[in-house]
Amino acid sequence: MSYRKANRLLVSFKDLYKMVLGMIAYYIVFPSFLTALIHRLRGVKVKNIWKIYISYHVLIDSVHPETVEIGEDVWLTRDVKIIAHFNPTPYLKDVLGGEKVEGVKIDDGAFIGIGAIILPGVHIGTGSLVGPGSVVTKDVPGYSMVAGNPARPIRSFKELKDSRE
Repeated sequence: MSYRKANRLLVSFKDLYKMVLGMIAYYIVFPSFLTALIHRLRGVKVKNIWKIYISYHVLIDSVHPETVEIGEDVWLTRDVKIIAHFNPTPYLKDVLGGEKVEGVKIDDGAFIGIGAIILPGVHIGTGSLVGPGSVVTKDVPGYSMVAGNPARPIRSFKELKDSRE
């Protein structure tokens, strides 16, 4: 099995570009569409920059932003972290294997609470609510609320949605 050796001194221009734009987006307070535009320039698949709210101090994967997909009317509140890769230390590579990259998808109308962490390979369904401080390790079904560490289902909004239609 071959591993990509980490070199802390040499960074490609493309990686540097993604990192610098990520840092700029992390500190922009207002307006929200500008943050969404910068993340789109980094490679994040943002459906519509005019119909998304990304607060300041939101970290969208710094190494593989192109594996993150965000729908319309999504709210990413302060200190949310979206991680799409896992890169173990050299000692752990023998046990766990090499770098793993898995996409993260956030569907339309989702709300991600303050300080939530979304781990690699997670799909957050349409109209879902992720509680503050939650660590999301598994897929979240549409129109449901999850919270906790690890995030567990709290409530389903499916009945409410169906009764209003």
